[in-house]
Amino acid sequence: MDNPRTITDLPFEVLDLIFTELLYLRYKVDLALTHEKLGKAFAFHSRNEFRTLKPSTALTGESWAFIVKECGTSIEELFYDVRGIYWNDLIAQTVVKHCPNLKSVSTRLYRGQDISFQSFLKQMKNSLISVTVKQENSFPLEILKVVGEMTQLKHLSLKIFADENVNQIHNCVGLETLELEHHYYMRKHSVNLLRICAPLKNLRDLSVTNIKIPPLEDSNSNIWVSMETLALILCEFSELPDCPQLKWLRIYNPICHIENYGLKFILKNGRNLKTLHEDCNPPIGPDGFLQVLRSCPKLRGFYTPMEYIKLYSGYVSAILEILKENGVTREDPLELVICRRIKWKWFRRLLLRAPNAELIDLYESAD
Repeated sequence: MDNPRTITDLPFEVLDLIFTELLYLRYKVDLALTHEKLGKAFAFHSRNEFRTLKPSTALTGESWAFIVKECGTSIEELFYDVRGIYWNDLIAQTVVKHCPNLKSVSTRLYRGQDISFQSFLKQMKNSLISVTVKQENSFPLEILKVVGEMTQLKHLSLKIFADENVNQIHNCVGLETLELEHHYYMRKHSVNLLRICAPLKNLRDLSVTNIKIPPLEDSNSNIWVSMETLALILCEFSELPDCPQLKWLRIYNPICHIENYGLKFILKNGRNLKTLHEDCNPPIGPDGFLQVLRSCPKLRGFYTPMEYIKLYSGYVSAILEILKENGVTREDPLELVICRRIKWKWFRRLLLRAPNAELIDLYESAD
């Protein structure tokens, strides 16, 4: 009598169809766990589904570790969503063993997870190019020291309690993107951002939130000469380095020690600016608004409250005339987003009656 055939005798192509019929990931993993070949068939079926691995409560930590073991070579990103499970040491160590192509990790850390995360970074420091961490309590110096050893790191995002430990970032000389947010909003912590950035010759994209930035030590500093994207949100500062290559800028509710410095910074660095989000303090007035348009000839996206600007037909016509001089056309208009509803309504009414109105695409935003 012939040996009876079982599901494990089927080719991967047929097993792929069987896995497709299973509606939930848990069912697929339960089947894959029953036999070594079915585990391999699960990996064949999954292909690049787990290129970004997002562990969740849909499975146990052991089941996620199994997925990592079977599909590890296809995993490039490890992402812990706030709606998923917390940082898991079993999953992390399985990733270390089975994910040679991992490039990115993003997680939220809680108390007691620091040592595990530090160990993970140390073991993966030669392959990771992107690290994103959120932690609401004091961030350990030991983790930042490991981050400073990551020579391949290009993207770093830290939403933490920022203290003097963040000075370790200056060792990440390959950084192209840096995002630093101080979580404690009751007060701003002083971070010597300019000294941190000085060795980062490849830095092109910088976002800073709720940080007090000490003044320049060298008024002729060119440390941001290649900066292309800059966001300064709820920051306190007096003077910043020049950014002649700046293409995207956001300044939101700054505390400036120099009168109207927010406006002055925009005017000085607007030559190549294409997108501007501004909510300056003090607010930009009517003359300043026109100055911004004249100083930013390439501007095609402008987000602004226009809160203290009196709108009338002559003023809107002046705006349109400047835009025409800047080379703005119907095919390449200025996207003007007004963040105050009453101002948006008035501007829209005046724009409808103005010549060359097609030079502006007008939108309202709640921001």
